[in-house]
Amino acid sequence: MAERSRKLTLLLHLHGMCPGHCRICPWYFPSPQKYVDPETISHFFEIFRSRGYSFSDVFMLCPNPFNHPSLDKVYRIVRDNCKNVNVLIPVNDVLSLKLGILSKDDKLLLLVDSFPKLCGKRHDILALESHGFDRIKIIFPVVPRVNESEIPDTLEFCRVRGLHLAFIQEVSEGGLSLASLISKIKEVYIGEECGFFVGCLSERTAFYKDFPFQIIASSYRESCKTIYLNNLGLVGRCPLSRDYHRVEEFEVLNPDDLACPNNPRELSFTPRVKFSLISPSGVEIEEMELMILDMIARSLSLRHIAENLRLSHTSIRKRIMNLQERLSTKLVEKNPHTGKISLTKIGWKIVDEYRRLRRKYGGLMF
Repeated sequence: MAERSRKLTLLLHLHGMCPGHCRICPWYFPSPQKYVDPETISHFFEIFRSRGYSFSDVFMLCPNPFNHPSLDKVYRIVRDNCKNVNVLIPVNDVLSLKLGILSKDDKLLLLVDSFPKLCGKRHDILALESHGFDRIKIIFPVVPRVNESEIPDTLEFCRVRGLHLAFIQEVSEGGLSLASLISKIKEVYIGEECGFFVGCLSERTAFYKDFPFQIIASSYRESCKTIYLNNLGLVGRCPLSRDYHRVEEFEVLNPDDLACPNNPRELSFTPRVKFSLISPSGVEIEEMELMILDMIARSLSLRHIAENLRLSHTSIRKRIMNLQERLSTKLVEKNPHTGKISLTKIGWKIVDEYRRLRRKYGGLMF
């Protein structure tokens, strides 16, 4: 019994090179663009094994793990230390899967945030199945008033094709729970809780006609057994944590003492560095403004930026215009032919400085 209680589920972020095109991000904040090195992962396993811990499952999280330059080495280390390997990637990246590295025993979790996107990738998904990869599951994040109307079509699509499916709830206050929302669909039966997704999110089975699927929602789990290693080589309870430590600190620290961000009984305060830049003329460029410019640099549209930052289009435009007025210079320009927005030379200078400082002080978790 004691041995079972020391089994952990590992959540692993290999890098932070995220294009930011998803309507909903499970992790809520952009990670610095850095790859975790295989030696750090190996050292992590060595320390936890020496403390008597083992790993039943590992979830290699998006951004796409297959973009890591040393993925083959990372994969060997992970597979040697974890019983079950789960890979979470956006469905748009499905063609980047390295089939020579993957095992057919691995589970592929394809993140799909719209029904049209799922339809557009159906041939790629079927091609994977034809290669013998039948452990595929569609993870569909439901965003209220954005894609909730696509739930019935997604259910029917996966039922007809025999695809495993789970809907995951956007973490927000108020409104109907995902289970309540789905229960209103004709011929749907909601079952009881059946376990935990990624070791910590409540999972229950439901049925549409004769088709079983899962509903995943945020919850607090007593004695949570997840541990999270991010792309900076820092360890926390999960990607929502604010309590992080270097890998080597766990030679002394007890992983069971890491705080759970979903614990409703726990009131704790975590210091947070407020990040801004000051121009030579004394104008402060706030963190939100820096994030907007950084996203423009990554060729994101105002619509995608607004969705990622949970702001309105109008608010984004006003912030850009207000910042340009305060600095008395143009930071953003619009291509008259394509209509795409991009940064001016001054805009790029600000973003380069912002990224440099994030790389330097990323461990402080801005």
